[in-house]
Amino acid sequence: MAVDQYRWPTRLAGATDTVRSLLERQIREGELLPGQRLPTEPELAARLGVGRNSLREALQSLEDSGLIVKRHGIGTFVTESRPVVQGGIERLASLTEFIAGEGRVSGSDLVGYAVVPANAEVRRKLSLKSAVPVAVIESVKTANGQPVAVCFDYIPLEFLRQPFDPSSIQASIFEGLQNEHGVNIRFAECEILPTAAHGSLTSMLSVEEGTPLLLLDQVHVDDTDRRVFHSKSYFPFNRFTFRLIRHR
Repeated sequence: MAVDQYRWPTRLAGATDTVRSLLERQIREGELLPGQRLPTEPELAARLGVGRNSLREALQSLEDSGLIVKRHGIGTFVTESRPVVQGGIERLASLTEFIAGEGRVSGSDLVGYAVVPANAEVRRKLSLKSAVPVAVIESVKTANGQPVAVCFDYIPLEFLRQPFDPSSIQASIFEGLQNEHGVNIRFAECEILPTAAHGSLTSMLSVEEGTPLLLLDQVHVDDTDRRVFHSKSYFPFNRFTFRLIRHR
C-alpha cells in the first residue's frame, strides 16, 4: 500500500500515548501493512494534528516495541516481522496464561528435568545455606506452535511433595504449585536483562547464534514470604516483547 492510499484521521486530540495507541492499532489490525512506509514526520504530525515532539516520542516507543523500523535517509517502515506476543507484565501470571490472554494458542513442552545440588547462583537467589537438592525443570513455551520462550525453573525439593512429576507443573507453574504442592506464589522479584542466544538456546528457539534475547531473571515468593523458586526465561526480542506501565 502506498503512503497516500491510506486515509489518515484529519485531526487527533491528545499527544504521545494517543498517537502511539492509534498507530499500534492500525499496525496490529493490518490497516498499516508490513513493509509499508509511513509519511514523513512533518506530514504525519500535520495529518494527526499533534506536535513533532509528541509524534517523535510515539514513534520511538513503537520502534522500541519492534513494530516499526527507521532506515536512515530512507524513511520509517512497519516491520516485516512483528512480535508474536506482546503485553504488560505488571500482573504475575504463567507464560502459558499470558500467551493465551494475547489471543494465541499456548503450548508448553517439557524438554529437560534433573535433580541437582543447588549451585552458588541458586543458593544466593533463594537464600539457601547449603547445596540442597533442587529440581531443575526446562521447558519451551509456544504461541501458535512457534517457540517464543525457553524457561529454566529451579525449585528446592523441600517445597515439592513426593513423588514429584515435573509435567504436573511445567505447563502452568503457579497453578501446579498451588494445586499439587500447596504453595501459593504471591509475588516475584524480577530483573529484565539483555543477552544473546548461545548453545542449546539456539536450537530450542530456532534462532541463530548471537540473536538478541531478553532474559527475565526472577525469584518467586509465596504467601508466607518463603523464596520458593528461581526462574530464568529467555525470549527472542522479535517474538515476545513486554510493556511496563510506570506512574509518577
